[in-house]
Amino acid sequence: MEIFKWSNPDLYFLIVISILNAVMMCFLSYKFLQIIQLSDYKLNQYGTWLKDTKAKWVSRIAMLCFLSFCFVYVTNVLFNNFQDNKILGYIGLVFYFALVIVFIKKMYQIPQKKPLKLTKRMFRLYLIEFLLYLALDFGLLVVCLEYTNNFRVSIVTLIPITIPIVVPLACAIAYPIEKLISACYKKACVNRLKKRPDLIRIGITGSYGKTSTKMYLTKFLEAKFKVCATPSSYNTPMGITKVVRNELKPDDQILIAEMGAKQKGDIKELCDMVNPDAGIITAVGEQHMDTFKTLDNVLNTKFELAESLKEDAVCVFNCASENTKKLYDRCTLKNKIAVCSNDGFVFAKDIVATENGLEFKLCYDKKEYQTNTSILGEHNIQNILCAVALALKFGVTIEEILKVIPTLEAVEHRLQLKKLEDNILIIDDSFNSNIQGTAVALKTLNLFDGKRKIVVTPGLVELGKRENVENYEFGKRIAKVADLVIIVNKNQCDSIKKGLLDAGFKPENIFLQDTLFEVTDLFKTLLKSGDVVLLENDLPDNYK
Repeated sequence: MEIFKWSNPDLYFLIVISILNAVMMCFLSYKFLQIIQLSDYKLNQYGTWLKDTKAKWVSRIAMLCFLSFCFVYVTNVLFNNFQDNKILGYIGLVFYFALVIVFIKKMYQIPQKKPLKLTKRMFRLYLIEFLLYLALDFGLLVVCLEYTNNFRVSIVTLIPITIPIVVPLACAIAYPIEKLISACYKKACVNRLKKRPDLIRIGITGSYGKTSTKMYLTKFLEAKFKVCATPSSYNTPMGITKVVRNELKPDDQILIAEMGAKQKGDIKELCDMVNPDAGIITAVGEQHMDTFKTLDNVLNTKFELAESLKEDAVCVFNCASENTKKLYDRCTLKNKIAVCSNDGFVFAKDIVATENGLEFKLCYDKKEYQTNTSILGEHNIQNILCAVALALKFGVTIEEILKVIPTLEAVEHRLQLKKLEDNILIIDDSFNSNIQGTAVALKTLNLFDGKRKIVVTPGLVELGKRENVENYEFGKRIAKVADLVIIVNKNQCDSIKKGLLDAGFKPENIFLQDTLFEVTDLFKTLLKSGDVVLLENDLPDNYK
C-alpha cells in the first residue's frame, strides 16, 4: 500500500489524526468509565445502568456523531470532488474536534455525587482504551483513504458511538492483569500480617450495621489498646490491603477489619487474608439480592466468618436479628456470644428513644448501669451491645466502657443529625439502603413531634425480584410519618408513589426530582423554619 511509505505525507496525517482522536475518545468516555468504576468494574452492573438509563448517554453521543459526520462528509465531498482542494476538504475535522471538545466540557460540568477517581487501575484502563482507539482509528482511516473517496476522514466522526462497547472491552482485557496485580497485593498483605503474630485480628460482617459496630468497638478497645481499624466502608480485599500496607503501625495491637460481600465466597476470601482471631456478625437480611439471589446464600456467606475462626475464638452474634440467630444456633464455637434484646451475656433494658438520642440501662454480670448516647436509632443499641460484648472479652472494664458510651458519635451518613439555619434539622441516613434500616429511620423521624417532616429518598435497590414490592411497602410506611415526600430515583418512583397514594397520601405533597442537586434547589423554596428532613439512602450516579 502506498499509504505505508514514509515518503507519503498522508501517513503522518493519519498518525496525528489517530492519536488526537484516541485522546479525545478517552476524555469523551468519562461517564462510561465512571459507571464502570462505581460498578466495581463488573460488566453486568454496567449493562444494568445502560438499560435503566435507556442508554441516554449513547443517544447523546449518537447525535454528536450524526452532526459531525454530516458536516465532515459534506465538506469532504464539496472541496475534494468539486474544488480539488484537499486542505479545505479537511475543514470538517476542525468542526468535529471543536464539537467534541464542547461536548466534553458540558459533560464535565454536570455535577456528580461520586466523580471518577483517577486510581492506578483507572490509569491502566485509560491506557488500554487509548491503544484500542488508536488501532481502531488508524485501521479505519487507512481503509477509507485507500478504498473510498467520499468517506475519507469522515469515518473518524463515527468512532464515538463505539464508546459504550470499547469501554467494557477495555475492562475485559484489563481483567486478567488486574487479577494478577490484586493477587500480588493480597499476597504482600498476608505476608505482612504473618510477620505480626502478636497482632489481634477482628472481623466484622453482616448485611447492615457493620460500619457502626466497627466504629463503636474501636472506641471501646482504644481505652486499653492501640487499634487500627479499616476506615469508613473499606470492606473489600483491596481496601483492607491498602489499610494493612499504609495505615497499620508496628505498635498497633489490634486490627479491626470490616468485611463486605456481594456473592458467595467473598467473606472467606477476606478471612483467608486477615485470619481473624475473633468476629462479630451483625444483622443479616435481604441485601445485594441481585447478586446473592437467595437469602440462604446471604446467610452462608456471612457464616464464613464464624467458620474461619478457631475453636476457642470469640464470635458475637446480633441475635435481635432472626437470621443472625439462625447462624448463632448453627455455630459450634465454644465461646460464641448471643446479644439479644432482653437477656444474655450483655443486654439493654428500659430503652428510651428521643430526638436527642438514646437512654438505656446496660445490663452485665447481674448489674444494671444507666447510660445514654446522642446516637439516633434504637437498632444502634444492638450494635453498641455487640461492640461492648467483644470489648469485655478482650479485658476492657465495664467502667471504661461506660465512660465511652456517652461520647460515641453517629457514623457519618447513618442517622447523623445535622442542624442548619432557621432551626432546620437534617437526619442524614444517606448511607442506609436496607429495609430494616428504613423502618428505624422513619421511626426516628416520627420522634420529632410538632415539626413538619420531609422524606427525601431514591428508594431501595439491589433487592432482586422483590425490589418493586419492597418500594411499594416503603411508600406506605412513609405515608404514615411524612408530610412531604421527594422521590429522586425515576426507576423506583412509580412503586413508591403508588404505595404513598394507596396509603392515602396527598398527591400534591409528592415531588419528583431527577437528582439530589435538583432537590437542593427545591429546598430553597420548600423548606421552612423548624422542618425536619430525612435523607434516606443516596444512590451513586450509576443508579440514575
